[in-house]
Amino acid sequence: MHPSKFVLTLRWIYLLFIGIATSVQAQLVQPTLKLTRLILVDAISIQNPFVVYFEETGKQNIINLRDSYLSNVIIDTMLIEPYSDEWINDFITDMLVIKERSLASNEWLQIDHLIEDSVNGQVELYLTIQASDKGKKLNTSMPKSSIEGVLGVVPIENNRWMIVGDLALEIPELWKADQALDFTFTRTDIDYTSTSLSVQQPIHKRLFINTFIELEQRDSVYQQIVLGLTGSWLANPNYKYNMSIAFENSSSSKRVQSYIDSYQGIFIQLGIFQRLKVLDWNLANHLDFSSTYQKSIQPEAQLIGRNAQWVHSLHLETIIESPKMGIGFIHLNQVYNKVWAKELPWTYAIVFGGAKTLPGFYERQFDAQWAFRLKSSYVIPLRGSDIWELFLVGAHFKNFRSISEGFAAKQTLWSAGFSYSFETDFGKVKLALATPLWSIYKGSKLHLNVGR
Repeated sequence: MHPSKFVLTLRWIYLLFIGIATSVQAQLVQPTLKLTRLILVDAISIQNPFVVYFEETGKQNIINLRDSYLSNVIIDTMLIEPYSDEWINDFITDMLVIKERSLASNEWLQIDHLIEDSVNGQVELYLTIQASDKGKKLNTSMPKSSIEGVLGVVPIENNRWMIVGDLALEIPELWKADQALDFTFTRTDIDYTSTSLSVQQPIHKRLFINTFIELEQRDSVYQQIVLGLTGSWLANPNYKYNMSIAFENSSSSKRVQSYIDSYQGIFIQLGIFQRLKVLDWNLANHLDFSSTYQKSIQPEAQLIGRNAQWVHSLHLETIIESPKMGIGFIHLNQVYNKVWAKELPWTYAIVFGGAKTLPGFYERQFDAQWAFRLKSSYVIPLRGSDIWELFLVGAHFKNFRSISEGFAAKQTLWSAGFSYSFETDFGKVKLALATPLWSIYKGSKLHLNVGR
């Protein structure tokens, strides 16, 4: 017995309904998103921990951590986990317990950035720990201007006063995103003054051009002007490449001992910065290598000697930070500088000493042909933005001498001390007390630095 046409029609309607329902369900049920990166930063003691490198409609932003103590990063991990609020909460809770960082009653987790790649079904999540401190504005993702350093006056002869200090001004958003201005001023005494101004202009996505001018006067005799361009390419958040070209003009206001004391030159520099993580230790490297062709501008009748030469210089800096050990973490910083030339011009002397380079000694106390500096410290972050630091600093170098083949003594210096950083209405203040060790130099030094 064959089914009637009416029954067949009902069967076809039923099958058509099942097909349409299945198709609609497939359209309504989206594929499960995968959480591929999760970052959590303790932003109680730092401002604006994240920086967006570029933003373009339809493109994914590149987000990176700003330079700071890397140990403020509680979580920075790559994942392939289903995106789930419950799983994220459990994972963060477990990590906070492991890091021994419990949330206070006035603290919470804030989502700073959430990047969703719907094509590949991936999500990146950037979180910060915030506090409801009424005396402190909440952090935002917009970078702010900052001033760092100390500025003051000291008396000189004939009842006159002189401005001294070490000042740095940074405006990260000048007229538009990624357009920045940096200004520095340094004057340690009547014999040394330097200032610089640079403006950064974004060109295309992760490519930037900096124009800069630097002015320097030393010993009230030597003057230098540098005009140049720097191109920077951010290959990825952890690798940055630089190339600089500049014109140098150096002169002297007294009778000089060498053609190279007054010269004009062309300067070319290549640089690379990289950051990586090895076995929970944070590592950052900064390498610069430069070459300069110098030609004397002294009248040939005044002196007999070299009137042109090449000068090569190397700068290598490495920063290492440990995971949390006890109540703090270990911070290691090493810097190596070296200059190669037949006659070393005063402009290429490696100058150091003072709060930022060798605490326990006077600012810019030493000149060297090459120098190796090492700072080992134990950093103790406190609740809020207060930080204690216990440090040991060493420097091994060869004293500066214009004729590189001539005799120049080598020195090894050590100093030890501690510093305390805290927030005020004027900005962040850092006080450091250090004293030389095993040295002919005596007397402790108190260093003061203010940043905002």
